[in-house]
Amino acid sequence: LQASSTGELKGFNRSLLLTFIHPSSSFNKNNNSIATMNLKVFASLALVLFDTANAVPSFVPKAAATKQALSIRGGAGPLDPDIAAKVLIGTCAVQGAYSHLAPNKSMGMYNVTDDKLSTILTECNGGLFLMYAITAYGVLFTDMSTIKAIGAAQIPITVSNLRNILNGDLESSGCSMPAQWVNLAIESFVAYACLSGADYATTAAKARAVYMGLAAIQCRFAPEAALETWGVYSNHRSPVAIFEAK
Repeated sequence: LQASSTGELKGFNRSLLLTFIHPSSSFNKNNNSIATMNLKVFASLALVLFDTANAVPSFVPKAAATKQALSIRGGAGPLDPDIAAKVLIGTCAVQGAYSHLAPNKSMGMYNVTDDKLSTILTECNGGLFLMYAITAYGVLFTDMSTIKAIGAAQIPITVSNLRNILNGDLESSGCSMPAQWVNLAIESFVAYACLSGADYATTAAKARAVYMGLAAIQCRFAPEAALETWGVYSNHRSPVAIFEAK
């Protein structure tokens, strides 16, 4: 079978088509509904499989942002998609930086008083916001490759975790230190792999995404169990800490 420039099918068996179009040639009057159904199915398959002349190439976005890439879902009326993306990234960056650098004051904006563990969790959440902002800005608005943007995004939360391990804050909050060292090693390894352009960088980034995704799902739907997974038992878990974990 071939499709002509006008979209017509060449070399198609017309008698087979008439079998579906004229029910009387294959079915009696009581089977008209079956014939009609077959015709619809056949016509749909023919359009999908053989009308290649009018096919449109699929959209493949470039590494750096373009207005077309950001507008792929239609935009928001007159709102420029570039501006919308920058406002969102900027908001995440400001909130992330404040929570990351001043975690003991960040929740005060919401009239919430942090204890020690919830302060650490606030700082960690700020690092995650910065991770998202750095990755998005690097991919969308610079010539940085996606892999290097992911690597750069690991730096704030990695430095934060190292500081909390060395100054004893994580241990005094009841966290399991072996788990924290393993977590730090994973973050550092992914940052190095992505920033250095190692052959295994893409695999490392994918593994990091799976690792973070599983941890996030547990924190969102079972925050107390998630804290216990990290070695934080009930005597260290406050309602605010549980909320922060979620």
